[in-house]
Amino acid sequence: MIGIIGPEDSIRLVQEVSAGEGRAGDLTVRAYTRPEQAPELARELDELCQVLLFTGRIPHAFAASAGGLRAEIDYMPHAGIDLYRTLSRMLLASGGRLPTVSVDTIEADIVRETYHDIELTPPTEILPIADSSGLLFSGLDEIVAFHRERYASGAVEACLTCLGAVHRDLRESGVPVWRVEHTRASVRDALRRAWLAAEIRQSRATQIAVMMIEVAEQAGRGHDPYQVERQRLRLREALLEHAERMRGRLSTIDDRTLLITTTRGTVESAIARQRSGHATLLTLRGVDVEHTVGFGAGTTIAAAEDNARKALALGRGSGDTHVVFPDGEIYSSRESPVKQRLRETASGVLRISEQLRLGPLSTRRLLEALRQTDPNEVTARGLADAYGVEVRSARRLLNSLRAAGYAEEIGVHVSTGAGRPQTVYRVEMQRLFDEIGGGV
Repeated sequence: MIGIIGPEDSIRLVQEVSAGEGRAGDLTVRAYTRPEQAPELARELDELCQVLLFTGRIPHAFAASAGGLRAEIDYMPHAGIDLYRTLSRMLLASGGRLPTVSVDTIEADIVRETYHDIELTPPTEILPIADSSGLLFSGLDEIVAFHRERYASGAVEACLTCLGAVHRDLRESGVPVWRVEHTRASVRDALRRAWLAAEIRQSRATQIAVMMIEVAEQAGRGHDPYQVERQRLRLREALLEHAERMRGRLSTIDDRTLLITTTRGTVESAIARQRSGHATLLTLRGVDVEHTVGFGAGTTIAAAEDNARKALALGRGSGDTHVVFPDGEIYSSRESPVKQRLRETASGVLRISEQLRLGPLSTRRLLEALRQTDPNEVTARGLADAYGVEVRSARRLLNSLRAAGYAEEIGVHVSTGAGRPQTVYRVEMQRLFDEIGGGV
């Protein structure tokens, strides 16, 4: 399920586009009158939706800064095509002459490129609203003031804003203003990206996860064997109850090591509950023997068990519970402001990561994604789907592989629908695997 958060008119447009795609039932919506309400609405949808899609960058930034969301969050960027449409409407309304304008929200590079495409001098009064660190203003009043000051000083003849609340405030105060609204094409692209993210998230949630329990060795050989057996039965009964709560399956590896097989989604839900201060399945109840617990997730049972053993090693002696994920990320029951990650030590992977200028764990993840594609016909779109990134990021990865000599361009695939032609690459998978010693 995708949650959509935005003003009423944007919500209506998203619903219309979604209905045209035959997926109106995949959306749950919340409308606001001002973007500052976005965090509260996001919390309402967080338990229902896998992905929350905001109709603008500012409400997205408000929700992101508030934090505490379980769902993946994204926003619909205002693209060049949105600005083109607004400029076309302005040209028609003004008899063919574009007024000088101030602009907010849209990135300066996109504004300049759009104006250059229509052979006009781009605006100089462009308000940067965010950078990699977050929002660059404290409230919408600052954006309204920016436009008012430029108009009052004569620096501009009109204002362009992507924000409904800013458009309303400026219009009510008599400032000539145009609102840059999303086109159906940009909404459709954002929805498709959100649907893909939800599918990837669902696929990830069904990955295999294991809870590995290591029981301390029994002290003293002179213990009553009946008592030892009763203790073993109590342990197994407690673990069976825990496996039932996790909707998992209990199995025994050896006398001291037991395993509960479940799904990654179950483990991630347990982590979310622990972070919010609730009782969690990460902790065993009713076990009266000393033990260590570690969780691992992976695309195969072997990979999940391997990560669980790593988690056990991290928890021995401290009593903390750890979860090791396939990309090397670690969750610890003793939260730290510094996010932990396992280091990649395989020399072949380290060598390739240096050639590709990627982190070692990102390189291993890339190799896993490439194994899901046809090496003789790799496109940025196909790699993006397998890797779980946007197409432009996949395009950069393919360029890195080509620059390192592991891929070559062999043609162009032209889609029958909309979208740019896709360059087709042949990736030398065998050579990659030989470099790392036979597999990933």
